[in-house]
Amino acid sequence: MATIRRPGAASAAVLIALSASVAGAHLLAPEWSRRMGLDVWNLAAAEEEQRLAVEERADIDAKAEFCARRRAVADRIAVRLIARDADLATVAVELFDLFGEDSGMRCTLEASNPKVRDPRLLFAGHAILRVARLLSGDDQRRETVLARLTADYRALALKWASESAR
Repeated sequence: MATIRRPGAASAAVLIALSASVAGAHLLAPEWSRRMGLDVWNLAAAEEEQRLAVEERADIDAKAEFCARRRAVADRIAVRLIARDADLATVAVELFDLFGEDSGMRCTLEASNPKVRDPRLLFAGHAILRVARLLSGDDQRRETVLARLTADYRALALKWASESAR
């Protein structure tokens, strides 16, 4: 007697068994099945989550690039102090304009210098710190430039304090 093979019936039985086991796994251990990627019925939600994550990553990358460009501009401004192409008051105002919209930067400077109230002085001090970092490999020049800028800072503090007292 010849047996008739029915491959379609076997395939259907395997498919039904797999579907039932995946559904059973989700019913018995939903967290495990999600971690293992067995919840294929939520594919649309997973794709939406992926799309949102990609958008968020693009936003973060854009902000990081913006911040890197802004730091490079701030370094170029500080280099002008080293070269004596600008005075500390001018650089402080330029840095204030550059970082003025960044409340995080302002809060950090205020927290680091709690006794300084004038935002121009906060950014003048920040300029001096930038110069110190830029000259970190040249100790002799660094000390000379920092001594000059520290004296300029003290003079600005007196000048701007008297202006605000009026």
